[in-house]
Amino acid sequence: MTRYFFVLLAIAGCASRGYLKVDNAEKVLKIEEYEKGIQVTEIPGQVLPTPSPIEVKEAKRKVAPLVKKEVIKPTKILKKEPSLEDAEGFNGRRPILDPFKVGEKVTLKITYFNMAAGEITLEVRPFVQVNKRKSYHFFMTAKTNSLFSSFYSVNDSAETFVDYEKLIPYNMAVHIQESKQLREVRALFDWKIKEANFWDKKISTKGVEEKSKIWSIPDFSQNIISAAYYLRAFVLVPGKEVKFRLADEKKNMVVTGKVLRREKLETDIGKLDTVVVRPEIAIEGVFKPMGEVFFWLTDDDRKFIVRIESKIKIGTIVAKLKEIVP
Repeated sequence: MTRYFFVLLAIAGCASRGYLKVDNAEKVLKIEEYEKGIQVTEIPGQVLPTPSPIEVKEAKRKVAPLVKKEVIKPTKILKKEPSLEDAEGFNGRRPILDPFKVGEKVTLKITYFNMAAGEITLEVRPFVQVNKRKSYHFFMTAKTNSLFSSFYSVNDSAETFVDYEKLIPYNMAVHIQESKQLREVRALFDWKIKEANFWDKKISTKGVEEKSKIWSIPDFSQNIISAAYYLRAFVLVPGKEVKFRLADEKKNMVVTGKVLRREKLETDIGKLDTVVVRPEIAIEGVFKPMGEVFFWLTDDDRKFIVRIESKIKIGTIVAKLKEIVP
């Protein structure tokens, strides 16, 4: 779930500065098959909230990002699918309490060997219609700061549109602009025939590389971008393991999020009540090591991701909370 945002930030000691520049890069990296396969339109009349970051007085040093709402019981109970997913807090595929709010934005500061490296943002943008269905618009960015950019520059973004009712992704689009590569990654999920298409085009100092893949996918699979958001839809309590399907680059996997503990987390905006989750991945029932990765999510109805730690071969990349716009 984090490979497009963390591994790339761990590249230190490089001599390159600034972003790779190539003539006609936009034209070379264009993926026409993807653009023809998805229709996205705005939904008019949406009232967008005024951004207002959560602030905490120093004397209190304590905050709850959201007051828990009274749960309104649905009039009709629907079965959760697929059966491998935990059904608590859902009515069918919909979470009874929606953790996602249009306009929300979480900003995390990235550090590597305790050196400030850049920032990651996780946003929920206004609803859109995808192939005539109401959908969430989830958007992420990762960017190095000026100091770290003197070693290696990163200016990446990724987005996915997720069906409002079924919480399944229609696409994935990753834009990568870095010191040594320009890259565009796309994926389309066709749920009528249960098939995924994947394209990857890259320009580097070695030239132009491209690849594409097509494969069958199980129902209700997430992609590597939507997975970080979908985790928030579950009820997370210590001892629970939540599972869901993940499809990426011709691999069908199962993600297991192990809820390890509750923790009071000290952040720039105060102390937060959080739960700590460790994700694991299995391919065809076989566990796949993904290193030590931990997520801290607020222990409330919104379950904002407020800290990530990823241990790599050399050191640990840490993303710490800077700001929440709920």
